[in-house]
Amino acid sequence: MKKIIVLLLINFSVTVFSQEREATILFNDSTSVKGLGEIKKEKIYFRVSSSDEVSVWNYDMAYGLIFSGYGFSEKYVYVKPNKYSKPKLMEVIEEGKVNLYKESSFGAQVGIGVSVSNSNVGAGPNLYHDYSTVYYVKRKTEEYATDISFSFKSNSSRYFSDCDMLLQKIKKKEFRKKDIIEIVYFYNDYCGDEEED
Repeated sequence: MKKIIVLLLINFSVTVFSQEREATILFNDSTSVKGLGEIKKEKIYFRVSSSDEVSVWNYDMAYGLIFSGYGFSEKYVYVKPNKYSKPKLMEVIEEGKVNLYKESSFGAQVGIGVSVSNSNVGAGPNLYHDYSTVYYVKRKTEEYATDISFSFKSNSSRYFSDCDMLLQKIKKKEFRKKDIIEIVYFYNDYCGDEEED
């Protein structure tokens, strides 16, 4: 029974994160096309209308995808996290002097453990859920993004070393790892010498 639940949860998570929605595909040559799109396994599945054939795009031709509808939008672009990895589709959280990207993953696994219910104690398979978020930062002039979540204090101090105000806030723990989004907003509003286009 537990195996069936795990398979259903994994199938549900794939379905939730990859449903076809109104979208605009962004191409590397700065053109774009509106239609219907979804993201699956680092690829963009796109068609202009529901009666068209689905085409599959990756980072060679496409820059990203913007989902729209219901009064909001979500933008995903290909970001290269290091020189050894292929570009990954990440959600754009902030664009400015420093861009902030979010990579999220969901997983489920079964492990052996002890469970307690209705005053009964038993050992057996337990279902564990794993939802992780990693934040990356990148300036326009940088080829690779930096994982700001990993070893937060040292990476953030090194990455934002050109902003004393921000470094002081991190040092005094006014900004912590849980505040990464606010840190990038602060940097883009009050720090950096880079001119915006």
